[in-house]
Amino acid sequence: MKKQFNRLTCAIFALLATQSAQAIQFDGFMTAGASIHDSGSNVYVGSLGDRGITDNLSFETDTRFGLQISSDISDNMSVVAQLLGTGVSGNFNATIEWAYIDYAINDIASIHVGKIKQPVYLVNDYVEVGYAYPWIRPPGEVYYLNNPLNTINGIEALLQFPVGKGTLSFQPYFGSNRDDIPNAGGAYFEADNIYGMDVKYSGKGYTVHASDFHCNRVKTTGQLNNVPAGPLGNVNINLNGVGECNVGAVGFNLDMSNIVVYAEWQKRTTTDELSRAFGDQTGWYTTLGYRIGKWLPHLTFASIDGTASTFGLNNGQGAITGSNPQGPPNLPPNASLNFPVAIQTSVTAGLRYEVNDSAALKVEYQLVNVETDQGKLAAANEPGGGTAPNGQKVPYVNYGLFNADFSGFPGNLPTKNVGIFSVALDVIF
Repeated sequence: MKKQFNRLTCAIFALLATQSAQAIQFDGFMTAGASIHDSGSNVYVGSLGDRGITDNLSFETDTRFGLQISSDISDNMSVVAQLLGTGVSGNFNATIEWAYIDYAINDIASIHVGKIKQPVYLVNDYVEVGYAYPWIRPPGEVYYLNNPLNTINGIEALLQFPVGKGTLSFQPYFGSNRDDIPNAGGAYFEADNIYGMDVKYSGKGYTVHASDFHCNRVKTTGQLNNVPAGPLGNVNINLNGVGECNVGAVGFNLDMSNIVVYAEWQKRTTTDELSRAFGDQTGWYTTLGYRIGKWLPHLTFASIDGTASTFGLNNGQGAITGSNPQGPPNLPPNASLNFPVAIQTSVTAGLRYEVNDSAALKVEYQLVNVETDQGKLAAANEPGGGTAPNGQKVPYVNYGLFNADFSGFPGNLPTKNVGIFSVALDVIF
């Protein structure tokens, strides 16, 4: 991977070096952030960094550096690339976040070819640029649903039309992707035939958008054997499978007369073996803020819910199966489960201060409520294997957007209310 990155980086800079110095433009951003939570050893993965947030103060999850490089090839063609370094498992290894050729057909139509940022969310094009939005990190109840499918290798068109006092845009795209599944022990996915469209209308101080995309073949690969799972004994976790996925989203943003509003809703559905680990999920959030001079206090309400998959349970082919043939307290013979869906709500109080025209200081406190009521968990997860074939009841678990560490089940589950404190300094240059 490192060699591939070095070769691609050299190729990009070699291409840019052939252009005149005036045609090359560098733009960058950086976030230096620290975060901590109060829920023991659980890791909060509802964030941009795959190391997540722990009960130890860390500067790795929210700290990142990006550099955008663009160069005009001709009057209607340019090359755009972004290098990004984040606090991932390799400790700030730089990656090519996206790199594409932009060809302008005319004033209203252009084509992008290469590695493209997938247009799904309101702040999708600049989700890593913390300075561009009020939060320290976008609400995970929505933005984590699509992770890690955030870019595609393919082609997209951008059509923009003046309508009234605003601009109406259509952004259809087609491509494929391959990436690691976060927090899955080296498992990865391959998505072919990804196709979708984002429709957006932007007026003075507001934006409305709707998007939908479909993958008609997603292949996941990964197998973990003899994983300790508390009273369930040791289990085998099978992430191998093929299925389809569909993601739909709508969003709204208002920034007018000191009033700031963000609201988004998203739903993900999956089929067949893919659904065993990725059940159907729905997430939403609403952010309300009001500017007072250089200060922007804001409040965010968010929620994620869903339904676990039933695929494979009738023949004992769920994602989680017992590796020990003994009975209770181990998973009974021939029993299988599918992964529980995330169920949580959160309230985040934040404050943003404009240090200058290129820097913002942010402080946030987020209270995450991980659902623990067995009745509510049963409604969402019983279809995914709440009862074993011999009739024994299997305990319902819910990690919300925390890591699913089965070795500590059930005593290591997140508490009902988890407090997360974060501070960050965002800059652009």
